[in-house]
Amino acid sequence: MKRRTLQVSLYALLLMIFSTNLVSAQIGLTTANSRFEIGLNVGPMNFLGDLGGNRGKGTIGPKDNNVPMTNMIGGISASYYPSEWLGFRAAANIGQMEGDDRLIKQKQPADTYEGSRKFRNLTFRSPLYEAYVGIELYPTAFLSLKNGSGLPRFRPYGILGIGGISFKPQGLYKDAAGNESWVDLKPLRLEGQGMVETGVPEYSTFTYVIPMGVGIKYDITERITFGIELIHRKTGSDYIDDVSTKYIDPALFDKYLTPAQATQAKYLANPSSFYPGIPGYTPYRIGKKRGNPERNDSYFSSTFRLTWKIGDVYADWFRNKNSMKCPQYF
Repeated sequence: MKRRTLQVSLYALLLMIFSTNLVSAQIGLTTANSRFEIGLNVGPMNFLGDLGGNRGKGTIGPKDNNVPMTNMIGGISASYYPSEWLGFRAAANIGQMEGDDRLIKQKQPADTYEGSRKFRNLTFRSPLYEAYVGIELYPTAFLSLKNGSGLPRFRPYGILGIGGISFKPQGLYKDAAGNESWVDLKPLRLEGQGMVETGVPEYSTFTYVIPMGVGIKYDITERITFGIELIHRKTGSDYIDDVSTKYIDPALFDKYLTPAQATQAKYLANPSSFYPGIPGYTPYRIGKKRGNPERNDSYFSSTFRLTWKIGDVYADWFRNKNSMKCPQYF
């Protein structure tokens, strides 16, 4: 199902690229009036996965966002604009994702949606390496095409793309002496990945990503542009936070791991047994739900972009009454 979703997304993106190029040719726009941009972007990013959340049942939207888990994402981009209303972008970003059940505010009762996550007591962090290509569409540019006034200084747009991310989940481990350290989770097979008894396959730390969002650009000068962009990313993995299915028999860790790894795995698979909870409440048992395999992980960012136009910025379609030449009009 996940592979089919990726194939459909790729077909849709290729169809959009073919269609927009065909329309550009039909309205007579040529590469002689094209423009290139290079840019930098930085801003806050939040992870939406199985960990953390707020009151009630978990959702796919920002309702489950935990503000303390906000991190920064930043990167570079290169864009090509064959027309006023169309752009093609290639971008690469780095950041960090985090989730923590301990941040859930609701503590009682433990058998509620948020209560069960609270006393599950899982936490993770992971570096993020992202690269994607996408299409930018500027709907208000059609007004410029119609009246011949050229581009306004403010231009809203939408963006849709396809790409890939690399991640490496880690969990917070506390040893017998009380010392805490971050430990790589994938080698510990916390949900029985790669074990014959569970039938759960091992997961890859690389997956596809589908960025989609909106933004607005403002031309500070004829070469420098400032923008604000909100992008949500759907991913092809439910293991970015290393949580997806069920608790397994901890005896399997002794069978498949070294003694040191087994000790770490038993703690990290079920930190709730080491967490002061409600008397008589046992959040862990073999086969009990640990995550939600029906919904993949996602993340979103709100970034500030600064781009620099290169090449012929004085193309005919860029000259307009709102240009940065004197006199200026707003």
